[in-house]
Amino acid sequence: MQGREPGCPQSPCWTTCWTASPGTCRSWASKPCPHSPHASFSSQVLTALGKTWHPEHFTCAHCGKELDKGPYFEQGGRAFCEEDYHQAFSPRCAYCAGPIREKVLTALEQTWHPEHFFCAHCGKVGFTGGSFFELEGRPYCELHFHQRQGTICHGCGHPVTGRCITAAGRRYHPEHFVCTYCLGRLHKGTVRECGDKMYCQPCYDKLFTSLALPLDLKQ
Repeated sequence: MQGREPGCPQSPCWTTCWTASPGTCRSWASKPCPHSPHASFSSQVLTALGKTWHPEHFTCAHCGKELDKGPYFEQGGRAFCEEDYHQAFSPRCAYCAGPIREKVLTALEQTWHPEHFFCAHCGKVGFTGGSFFELEGRPYCELHFHQRQGTICHGCGHPVTGRCITAAGRRYHPEHFVCTYCLGRLHKGTVRECGDKMYCQPCYDKLFTSLALPLDLKQ
């Protein structure tokens, strides 16, 4: 923007002004530059952080990059380029340790990139119903949490979250604790095991007892 300051002793008095942040840019005032207090403005000026600057003196407080032609970020009254601001002040992702520049997900008392908050076993992003399970400080989906905990039903392969039956070191939903052969419900005291399969007494006798006799005779 160009213009003439009324009453300026020099006629005409032309200057050029860039506004780097919301506010009023006073292009004709001969104020000292915050970076070089003893130098006054004669042509181009820039207003940012409530002060007026030579464009070449408005730089990143960390790397010194000139900020007059691009976006800048303010922290503690100082200006930073985008990269240095995020490296210094943005929250860090608990998975990749990189700065989080946009959306932040907070869970397990840590911050995460949303795409990096996934099941520690299968890597699935996004948990059913928004619920996850914590184990040793890491997130798990329901299935793999129960697998790690040993609470998967041996009959159906799904998590056991309510009543369960434990037999031969394995857990079952009550309705899935059935004879492998006849599919009848099993009850304590009438269960027989062969391999990793469970049988009722009649089916076990029918299937295996008759086979055991010849084997015994061969010994």
